[in-house]
Amino acid sequence: MGQVHPLPQAPSADEAPAQKAATVRSIDSAHCGLCGAKLSARALRHHVVSPQSCDATLTVCHTCHKAALGEGYRPAE
Repeated sequence: MGQVHPLPQAPSADEAPAQKAATVRSIDSAHCGLCGAKLSARALRHHVVSPQSCDATLTVCHTCHKAALGEGYRPAE
């Protein structure tokens, strides 16, 4: 049987170092993983899984999505 060890205590509020809030910016565009077309913020994006590598998820444009499904790619869930 394994041994159980208690979790370390979290630092209290006065002991924790002061941290600034991170700024978040949205990504306006991306590129299709198959044809390389630039995907604007309003473009339809589809995520597919390659038939050669099940752990590689690609973001593709609408046109490549249709073609990829015909070539054995599967929709990513």
